[in-house]
Amino acid sequence: MALLRMVAVAAVLSLAVTGGARAEEAVSQQLSLGYDNEGKVDDSPQACLALVKEVTEWDKAQTEKGARDVCAARKRHVEAYKALQATYKDFVKAFSVDRRLNLPGAVAAFKTLFKACIEHKQGLTTGGHNIMIDVIENDIDTSCLVLGNNLLKDETAKYNAALKR
Repeated sequence: MALLRMVAVAAVLSLAVTGGARAEEAVSQQLSLGYDNEGKVDDSPQACLALVKEVTEWDKAQTEKGARDVCAARKRHVEAYKALQATYKDFVKAFSVDRRLNLPGAVAAFKTLFKACIEHKQGLTTGGHNIMIDVIENDIDTSCLVLGNNLLKDETAKYNAALKR
């Protein structure tokens, strides 16, 4: 009887703390990581060409090749960002079912991990010059987005597999 009372009290407290909201509702449906230019990378050929022309004085062939290199890095970044957002939605859907879990805390820790990844990688580069400044920044962001995407995918797959047992 005492155990039943404790469970009931814990359930009431849980509802009071969360306001009866599902864990999914306690976190954003769109992951906002808070890094520079998040979700605003322009990978259009015009934007890439404009950057190359702004930071270099190359001939036409070099400028066009530079624009392709910039666009390739930006496209990788944009694609990795979209992939992480899709994986994040699956992650939230899976982990929001179990009220015992601290999904908001896990998401906050994930954001910290992501920012630490960027700081770590930025600390290991000289930053480059001319167009490589843009390419390196996008490649750093991309690699951390891929790392984060793989982490969330793995956690979600393991959690879903455990539920099926």
